[in-house]
This record gives sequence, structure tokens and C-alpha cells, in this order.
Amino acid sequence: MPNDKLRPGPPVGIDIPPGYNEIPLGNLETLMQNARPAITESVPDRMRDDVPNVLGTLHFLLATLAANNALYSGIGLHRTTEASERVAVSWLTVSSFDYGEERNPRLVLSELINAKAEKKSRGELAIVEGPSVPILYFEWTEKHPAPTIAGYPATNDPPQVFQIEAIIPSADGTSIAVLELSTADREIGPQYRGMVLDMAGSVTFPQPPADTGSTSLAL
Repeated sequence: MPNDKLRPGPPVGIDIPPGYNEIPLGNLETLMQNARPAITESVPDRMRDDVPNVLGTLHFLLATLAANNALYSGIGLHRTTEASERVAVSWLTVSSFDYGEERNPRLVLSELINAKAEKKSRGELAIVEGPSVPILYFEWTEKHPAPTIAGYPATNDPPQVFQIEAIIPSADGTSIAVLELSTADREIGPQYRGMVLDMAGSVTFPQPPADTGSTSLAL
């Protein structure tokens, strides 16, 4: 997305489906302190020396999300089928941005598509007609370096992460909401398509309260 266009955006309404557990993006120091005992107890003894590194990485990731206009972050646990005991894990974030002057939302998406082309982004892209505005849908698979963890076998094959991005403009084109989903379960990744589009279709852009002379906060 064009960086010169993106400024802190408005609050948005969205329906988060069941199965997601929110990770608060405020007061991260307390969150890390509370998470340490649970993470330490949940890993094998040979990996416990790496818990501080894991917490440091998690702190950095959540702080980065908060600094980049993330309104929501959550980890999802979902069965792959009703009859299966296999559980897929996914990471979901919701962000919003102020995008400038009023205009047709289709022009906003056109500009965002051009920006992806300029960056040579590779993936499957589509414009999906939502309930009120068009939605820019983009999915791709990306390789990420495997972390070095003591006592855990090293690998020369970087893990592949399946990712989906849905961008929803406001009706007047002045704001955008961005949904991002990632899962290391590449095989199951396509099953999230419908869920992400349902979430994207539920997005609303609440108007800020009228100025009545008192101080009000939009959270």
C-alpha cells in the first residue's frame, strides 16, 4: 500500500467468528509476564531455555502490530472438518487507516492493485463484490526462515505460511480496513477463504460522534 497515504485510521465494526482468542495489544509487559509461566510449562524441558527468546519475539511482533494501526489480533483454533480431531491454527489481525480525500472506493482499490504490481507482489488477486463496497482479496504462500531453537532439530526447508489479505474501503473512499490471516498449515489454508470474505463483508466504518463541546474518545 502507498505509505504516504496511510495515517492512523478510524475505528471499525467487524464480526469476529468463533474460535479466535484475542491477544491484547496494550500493556504488553504485563501480558508477557502472565504468559511466561504458561509457555514455560507447555514446552518440553529441552526447549525451556528458549522461552525468553520466544517471549521477546512475541513482544516485538505485538508492539509492531500496535504501531501499525492494528485494532485486533487473535489466534484461532478450528477443526479442519466436523468429524476430524485435527486442529488448524491461524493468526488474524484487523487494522484500519485514514486514506485521504473522498472518492469512489473502486478508485481506491485500483490504486492499491497498482501498488502491489509495482512491488511485484506474487499471489492470487480478485475483486469481490461485498454487501456495500467491493473488496480486494489477495492470497499467497510465503517462505519464512525457521527459528533456531535449542534442542529442536534444525531444518534446511523453510516453513511455508499461507496468507490471506482482504482490504475493504469505506463507502466514501476516505478509509480502509485490512484483514490479514496467516496459517502454517498450508494444506488447510484455502478453507479460510470463505471465512475471511464473510468477515470482510461485515466491516463497517462507524462515524465519529458529533462535537458537542465535550471530550470523547473513539477506541
